[in-house]
Amino acid sequence: MKKFIFLICILCGAEIGYSFQKDNTFNLNPSQTSQNGFDKKRLLLGPGIGAGAAYRAFSFDISPTLGYAFHENFNAGVTLGFNYFQQAEDYTNPINGQLETFKHKYPGYSLSVYARYLFKNFLMINFEPELNNVKYLKSFDFNMTTGKYSESYYRKTIPSALVGVGYMQRFGSYGYSFISINYDLIQNPNSRYYQTLSYQFGVMIPIFN
Repeated sequence: MKKFIFLICILCGAEIGYSFQKDNTFNLNPSQTSQNGFDKKRLLLGPGIGAGAAYRAFSFDISPTLGYAFHENFNAGVTLGFNYFQQAEDYTNPINGQLETFKHKYPGYSLSVYARYLFKNFLMINFEPELNNVKYLKSFDFNMTTGKYSESYYRKTIPSALVGVGYMQRFGSYGYSFISINYDLIQNPNSRYYQTLSYQFGVMIPIFN
């Protein structure tokens, strides 16, 4: 993991250095920017989706994103998300002696801010701090009549910090599509959505083209 983060830092530094040497500035073309520094053509909207998988477990998320292209190689924004994690666990019913399966289900909601650096026309580096409102297990209850299990839970908010790399393709001045793989640096045990690697697929479309 340390080598992965170190490689990302090298790539970022190399591209930033190249851009600075080429343009000697990070400012955008003045002719394309309004007088107050805000250009509505740089607003991006993206319907993102994600998925993850492990042994007898899977997760997915739906995450609409609103972003702004501060530079043709850098954009940042905010994402609202719905996450779902499910894991199957077998047990023997003590009443009838049958093997049964209990499915742990964890729906959750998230709010995150992201920063993405686009390297040339193929590589995307993503960093995304996130707050997740998740189902937190309070107790695992056993029904003496049926021999089945049930859950008692409440909800709590926990942090995540995703870092990832992916393949992207540009279209237009600021739009792009991407596929990425992400890892949660915090690895909070209650953040079940990111106990495995998270795969994300999305497109960022200029709202005012």
